[in-house]
Amino acid sequence: MSKKQPNNFLAPFVIAGITAGFFISAYRFVFAKPIEKSRQKESDNSENQTAHTEVQKD
Repeated sequence: MSKKQPNNFLAPFVIAGITAGFFISAYRFVFAKPIEKSRQKESDNSENQTAHTEVQKD
């Protein structure tokens, strides 16, 4: 029985793909703006503006 060498052609591409995916996920985690917090700030600002305009009308 002869020993067959493993296919080493695909391994670097698989490792590069996993590494790229890891770095992209880390980048999104660190630098992405939180969506819920920005929406919360917008709703708070709109509530404050309506309350502020009601006070000015009186």
